[in-house]
Amino acid sequence: MKKIILTLLPLAGAALVNGQSISPQVIASAGTHYSAGNAQLSWTIGEPVITTVSNGSNIITQGFHQTLLTTTAVEEQTVAGVNVSVFPNPTADVLNINLVNNLKDLQLDLFDMNGKLLQARKIGAVEGNVQISMNEYARANYLLRVYSIDGSVNYTYKVQKMNAH
Repeated sequence: MKKIILTLLPLAGAALVNGQSISPQVIASAGTHYSAGNAQLSWTIGEPVITTVSNGSNIITQGFHQTLLTTTAVEEQTVAGVNVSVFPNPTADVLNINLVNNLKDLQLDLFDMNGKLLQARKIGAVEGNVQISMNEYARANYLLRVYSIDGSVNYTYKVQKMNAH
């Protein structure tokens, strides 16, 4: 009985010990981070070495300041009652967004593949068909995101712009 208690006591103690938790930090001679609404500004000074080490779940980056990266998945989300179709794709001049059974105000954002916002537009609940002129954009791939502010509608489409014939 004594052996069992002496064996279980260290295991129980190990279960109560919590590991160290660290949030993402930058160690530099100077720098700060400002945030207001949708805009963020971060800067640092004094990071001459560039190295990134990863062990699967943890990443340590030394060197130039790394911004927070947001990844957008390109997939359709099925939402009851709302049907969004984007056509023609690929397109040379005009991209049509057809909204069927839409009861919400939506936001439409067009990004290049570097994540730069090229166009932002609000779509009213009563609008059924919206057109985006692609004439001013170069031949490339773009991301079109159609979403509601409350998150109940969220579609992202990969749009290919072709040269006009």
